[in-house]
Amino acid sequence: MADRTQIPWSSALDGKTGKAYWRSLAELLETPELREAAAQALPGGEGDAGALNRRSWLKLLGASMALAGVSGCNAKPADKIVPYVTTPPEVTPGILRYYATSLDLDGFATGILVENHEGRPTKVEGNPEHPASLGSTGVYEQAMVLGLYDRHRARAARRGPAPAAWEAFVEQFGGARDDRGAGLRFVLRPTGSPLTLDLIGRVQERHPAARFTFHAPARSPHPARGAELAFGAPLQAQYDFRTADVILALDADFLASMPFSVPYSRQFAERRRIGSPTGTMNRLYVVEPGLSPTGSMADHRLRRRPSEVPAIAAAIAAELLLAEGARPGAVPAEALGALGALRARVRAEDRPFVQALARDLARGGAASVVVVGERQPPAVHAIAHLMNTALQSDRASWATRGTLITGGGAEQDLAALADEIRRGAVDTLVILENNVAYTAPADLELAALLRAVRSRVYLGLYEDETAAACDWFVPAAHDLEAWGDARAYDGTISLIQPLIEPLFQGRTASEVLTVFAGEPRRSARELLRGAWSARRGGADFDAFWEEALRRGLVEGTAAPRENAALRPAGIAAALTQLAAAAPTPAGAIEIAFSADASVYDGRFANNPWLLELPDPMTKLTWDNAALVSPGTAEALGVESEDIVDVELGGRTLSIPVLVAPGHADGTVSLNLGYGRSGAESLAAGVGSNAYRLRTSDAPFFAAGASVRKRPGEKHELALTQRHFSLHGRPIALSVPLAVYREHPGFTEAFKGPQPSLMPQVSAPGVPLGQWAMTIDLTICTGCSACVVACQAENNILVVGKDEVLKSREMHWLRIDTYYSGDPRDPGVVHQPMLCQHCEKAPCEYVCPVNATTHSPDGLNEMTYNRCVGTRFCSNNCPYKVRRFNWFDYTELHAFNDGLARLQRNPDVTVRERGVMEKCTYCVQRIRRAEIAARVEQREIRPGEVVTACQQACPTRAIQFGSLAHKETEMVAWREEPRSFEVLHDQGTRPRNMYLARIDNENPELVKP
Repeated sequence: MADRTQIPWSSALDGKTGKAYWRSLAELLETPELREAAAQALPGGEGDAGALNRRSWLKLLGASMALAGVSGCNAKPADKIVPYVTTPPEVTPGILRYYATSLDLDGFATGILVENHEGRPTKVEGNPEHPASLGSTGVYEQAMVLGLYDRHRARAARRGPAPAAWEAFVEQFGGARDDRGAGLRFVLRPTGSPLTLDLIGRVQERHPAARFTFHAPARSPHPARGAELAFGAPLQAQYDFRTADVILALDADFLASMPFSVPYSRQFAERRRIGSPTGTMNRLYVVEPGLSPTGSMADHRLRRRPSEVPAIAAAIAAELLLAEGARPGAVPAEALGALGALRARVRAEDRPFVQALARDLARGGAASVVVVGERQPPAVHAIAHLMNTALQSDRASWATRGTLITGGGAEQDLAALADEIRRGAVDTLVILENNVAYTAPADLELAALLRAVRSRVYLGLYEDETAAACDWFVPAAHDLEAWGDARAYDGTISLIQPLIEPLFQGRTASEVLTVFAGEPRRSARELLRGAWSARRGGADFDAFWEEALRRGLVEGTAAPRENAALRPAGIAAALTQLAAAAPTPAGAIEIAFSADASVYDGRFANNPWLLELPDPMTKLTWDNAALVSPGTAEALGVESEDIVDVELGGRTLSIPVLVAPGHADGTVSLNLGYGRSGAESLAAGVGSNAYRLRTSDAPFFAAGASVRKRPGEKHELALTQRHFSLHGRPIALSVPLAVYREHPGFTEAFKGPQPSLMPQVSAPGVPLGQWAMTIDLTICTGCSACVVACQAENNILVVGKDEVLKSREMHWLRIDTYYSGDPRDPGVVHQPMLCQHCEKAPCEYVCPVNATTHSPDGLNEMTYNRCVGTRFCSNNCPYKVRRFNWFDYTELHAFNDGLARLQRNPDVTVRERGVMEKCTYCVQRIRRAEIAARVEQREIRPGEVVTACQQACPTRAIQFGSLAHKETEMVAWREEPRSFEVLHDQGTRPRNMYLARIDNENPELVKP
């Protein structure tokens, strides 16, 4: 800093003797030196310092106090800004707008609306018109906006270590080849994009011998192969859980990790939610190795190793066809015989479960459905099609043509590509947004093989593991910077349009493919519009195009149902495959691989929101761990945070242990996506790389592993919840449906008025709505979409692993998960916990500076510039939902600063060090609606104010609104018999009410 601006506070008192009273800082500091410094700080650096009067100085002081306490400011060069000559009609400063686009995740699009402030994307919401979102989102959609502003994104193209221009790339690869493309290979993510299919066709026309590989480590070809066994074609199973009374999920997390999980969650919840004791609800059975969000919603759950699921599936099918008499048509006698043999493989203790489940499915008939997860082998998928056909559940389950594109005869898998590289048959390898050096099966050794290819091109967001092995690197455009199209899981064509110009000159996969197709001069927008013009055409194309972009989809493009008939020979082949498979020895340890709930397959590993997002079941952050059951942990002599060596097929992985309730014995679950070594510095060194154990012949589960404890070695795990028991306290209530029907008023003691010494305070003459929230625990899956939505909306900063270890995470909304019963097979309840906005709030009357107060419309408000950080309010809050800024987390962590500031919501204050913060009921949305209503001279309409958590929730478990709007679900739910207040005995009168969870148990399986 320049010395002339350094006016120490003490210098203002130099030469003064005795008691010199001053009335303000302005009077104390009104010196010639400071006048001169202030004049230099004025725009342009000019001005008569002596002419600075008191009024001008006060104006300057008010603006400068935020910058290093008046005396610490440097003179800055003047920046000239250019206003709009003509303001674009769609831009009104301070007024947000939404634009429709889509997020394509491994070939399946989710329609979203992106909130935009003067050209700056800040928040993602679901597109209500899109079948894959229905107005809601998952965690990946919510977090994608932060990925746009990731400071670790690649900034420029390079050839080798030297910077390179796009024109140089076009010149090198845009020409014709003499070998018809015999040495040219492409690796892409799976996609349903009509544009990409068209471009692949153009590349094949120019290079007929080129080959294409579609690779996604979290996705499996098993469902398509199972359909091919059952129907003779690689069809795609579709479901409608609104029509299902009985659901069987075989290693299928359809509420969280399967494609189309957001609409599936909505459908499931619509049939699950029970409005009165006389109502009905669906029943869910789950067979899985590790507790998943879907498993946590189950009425009956069987924890079994992944390799045992096929035998259980066959046994259920045998009971259904042989004992219950369901017949899907002409099933060969040998197939029925194979079913009988497989039924005998099921453990004796599992037979009552299998028999009762089969009877329940048979009773449900057409209202029953069987769902299989992607990691199960094709034969299990074929058996599921057999059972659904036998049940005639064509309303709840049907098939369509596959929505993913293929390369036809030019397509090959990753193993075939690796073999070609070994043989020296590949001279040019083009890898498009696919980090294969990291995610490829370990036995392929692809990271080492890549360097044997003469020309290696990589299009990616980051300089990651694959970029390090390639000589040509081109930065990719983020999803919010790109033009393109995609298909939803149901086939609906979705359009992708940019919300902002590429920040780092990123390119799309379509632009790279165009180079090899010999058409390098067309932009991504021109390619997309040209392809659709050729496909759709017509005099009204311009109107069609504008409407499709506005809505984010092309109406009427969902894939039609296929009238598929079972192939008896295929079913027999599936059963023969299962019968021929040797059962895993009882004492063997299996490894189960899964995509992570936060970082997915590793592509989101540099996103701090997702790294700090607690796992839905374990509450683990900033890490992955080897999940084992309490029984397996005891047998291995390990406990949580012990480091173990997991050995499989001669490969070893060191990883900490986390003992997980509800986990299958003899199974170690490993989440993929961690242990990164690329240039994403935030992801580097976080967790362990489970891909090291994954092979091409066993990509999803494998037997024969060994686990050895490393004596004396520990690794601290950052868990946001360490106690999962209610300890008898009435916090999260849950009862079976039969009990609810017999005792509908079981929550009566946990609501209603309580004696209080505090007077009833009202705001007379204030015609405002009284805001409140109601949450139904029966349909909360714990998915955490609401947590990330709240973080994005309210500028909540990330604190890092060290602070999480000290329980200093800043999430305003958390999902508490409680277990009950036997830890080996517990009951589960998820409870979103946020500020309860108590009418008699304990936090309000202990604040010495009146920083936390009650508003006339029922909000517990925080006035940040009054807060002095005593934390009395937090100590006095029985719900522990207040968060204290122990540090300036923007200064402490670079990932909260820099480009990440562009994501901030301008309607929400960014809190400083020493300030308490908490849920505000998204007060900025409330005030925005009030202003609009006042301008239009009307009352706020029912449903006009939607909080961020409510808007994101896939199951609509969270309802918010005004108590004056009696017709809304929020108010109606509060009147249900199962409503209750958390910690009602404290007399806080919370504005949040909960509905107790109801489980629909099968009486045949209820233990006495």
